[in-house]
Amino acid sequence: MAMMPLRDTHYREAMGLFRRRCQLLAEPAAPRVALAQLDRRLAANLDAVACSGEGQPEASLRPPALFVETWVGLCRDSRRCLAMLDASYAEFSPEQQVAVRQAMRLCPDMAVSEVTQPGLQAILVALQSGAALPKEPREQDDEWVAAWLAASDAAGEPLALFRRFYRDTGRPRGQRRALRAGLVRRDDEAMSVAKGLADDDVLTLLMAQCEASTDSLLAQAFTGSVAAAHSLLDAMEDLSRCEAAAAAWFWLTGTRVPRKPRLQAVGGADTPSRDTLPDCRAAKEQWQSWQWRDDTRYFFGRPLSTESLKSLSRQWVGRVALLVAAQRSWLAGRRVPVEPGLCLGPVGEAGA
Repeated sequence: MAMMPLRDTHYREAMGLFRRRCQLLAEPAAPRVALAQLDRRLAANLDAVACSGEGQPEASLRPPALFVETWVGLCRDSRRCLAMLDASYAEFSPEQQVAVRQAMRLCPDMAVSEVTQPGLQAILVALQSGAALPKEPREQDDEWVAAWLAASDAAGEPLALFRRFYRDTGRPRGQRRALRAGLVRRDDEAMSVAKGLADDDVLTLLMAQCEASTDSLLAQAFTGSVAAAHSLLDAMEDLSRCEAAAAAWFWLTGTRVPRKPRLQAVGGADTPSRDTLPDCRAAKEQWQSWQWRDDTRYFFGRPLSTESLKSLSRQWVGRVALLVAAQRSWLAGRRVPVEPGLCLGPVGEAGA
């Protein structure tokens, strides 16, 4: 499609900012101020594009261009744009679907209209208030059920609603969302099922908060204890576990372990080749400079409390935002959504 030179400049800038936004939100932790600055530039360029175009979300577009066309289309005429998306959504690649979902979440004023594609329905459900939610899940796909359960969790629905999805392995996203809701309500049955899903960082965190799992180094870090810090420092001296210990140390302390040249390591010839290793001595020096209390629980370097988590949510985005949201949900006993409008990563999941 032919574009005017000025519009083309804004269009390219918006696509580049969208790529950078996805990179920023996929990082373990990135400053929220950086996202805010990026979003202001992105909004200005999108507004400029919208002044001279209607928005044509088509399956032939790459994800950054599809994001721009979707955002513009939703702002100019959301009902028309949603109808176009509904006709094409099934043809989109997973990356294109993520771009569409992010545009929908970031659109400042989108009128909700009927769509038939479950993926689009899931986003619309996620954007609705609790009062507008269907009371029962329809026979929908995994994404829709997960969105419905997340919204029901935020609305404070009782435990019985979630329990029937704990073992729904045919819809894994819905299953994990139900388990999160059960864990923040301290449900023993949810703890029992979640033990088999150790690959999920949010479930691992909630299990640690429920004192139901301390097997992995990450789970130990999520207990937020002084004992966990000592355990991770010990693990850093083991070449087979030092990288996992350093990664867990980051979530416990909010500080990255300094690195040292690999040549300083002894006996590492049979371990995977890397140029550097975590510097355990430097981490111990960090630890000795802090004064943590044995009777206090910590997360990301701060005593765990409602106020400290609010402060962290104002400071950081990226993967940490999902974990902060999970911690806030655990303290509240129901889902506390992430900040409105945020898309937290390349999979486009809307919060813990």
